[in-house]
Amino acid sequence: MRYLKIALVFLVVFALGNNLAFAEAKKSKIKVGVSVATMKEAVYSFMKKAMMDNKDKYSAEIYWVAANNDEMAQVANVEDLLAQGIDVLILHPVNTVAAGSLVAKAKGEGVPVVSMDRLPTNADVNCHVTANSFLVGQTQAKYIAEKLNGKGNVVILEGEAGNDVAREITAGNKDILKNYPDIKVVVDQTHKSWSRDLAMATTENALTNYKNNIQGILANNSGMIMGAVQALLAEGVKGKVVTIGSDADKDSCQAIISGTNDADVDKMPYQLGLITFETAVKIAKKEKVDADTSVQNGKYKVPVKFTPVRIITKENVKEMKDRWPDLK
Repeated sequence: MRYLKIALVFLVVFALGNNLAFAEAKKSKIKVGVSVATMKEAVYSFMKKAMMDNKDKYSAEIYWVAANNDEMAQVANVEDLLAQGIDVLILHPVNTVAAGSLVAKAKGEGVPVVSMDRLPTNADVNCHVTANSFLVGQTQAKYIAEKLNGKGNVVILEGEAGNDVAREITAGNKDILKNYPDIKVVVDQTHKSWSRDLAMATTENALTNYKNNIQGILANNSGMIMGAVQALLAEGVKGKVVTIGSDADKDSCQAIISGTNDADVDKMPYQLGLITFETAVKIAKKEKVDADTSVQNGKYKVPVKFTPVRIITKENVKEMKDRWPDLK
């Protein structure tokens, strides 16, 4: 009987120890809150997949919310994430100008912030992780300049006004095109919510105003270049106009295969999501993050980590079947 009691005591202590260890392990998991502007574009699903694939490796829990491009919805999303006791916030803002207040709110509650792809204006983020948008723009412009043999009228379809990604891609475009005096940027237009339909309308207007004398179109994202392609096809001039977008989404890649789009720049969203996630985990654990550069963001100096990009053309588009298995 005495030995039975000792055994029972041992079992109880062992069970309690296991429960406490389990509770401690659960408590030690890093809570990563992720607030993205939208899930309407496929690139964000790959960013999410990268994080979900690696959460167990880094002992993390992920709380992912999307705002459907609604600023007020994103405010509510961030407040909900903070209320859940997250250890770090990954922020992909709807509006980069307005998002500074979200960063300030998180930092005010002791939660560090990593911005992903879009940098909130004049905000003290702990690190900004992005594809090198300036390089994306340079890559687009080099392709266009080569295909046009250094001369022609071109249209630049920009994303949301004030958005840092749109601004940097366009700056990269112009940094290259300034070296080609016979290439004229005849239209440079921003588009709310990076809208495909608005980009189509801009292209239609450009074709009308310049009597179809347009030789190249560069778009800040894949959706807008596909809007432009629709307008070119409707006008029957697609074969006379070189087109290139950015993001390499499925529609754009399929159009490259079919010959209705010429090229796109792949910002490799899985890698972008993974590097953002790894950076956030390091910051939550108060570990050092090796930045590639820094930018002056209003009164704040923000460390920046760049993720890789590559150009996609008819020569290598079949490699995108790893991402889009049903490309034909």
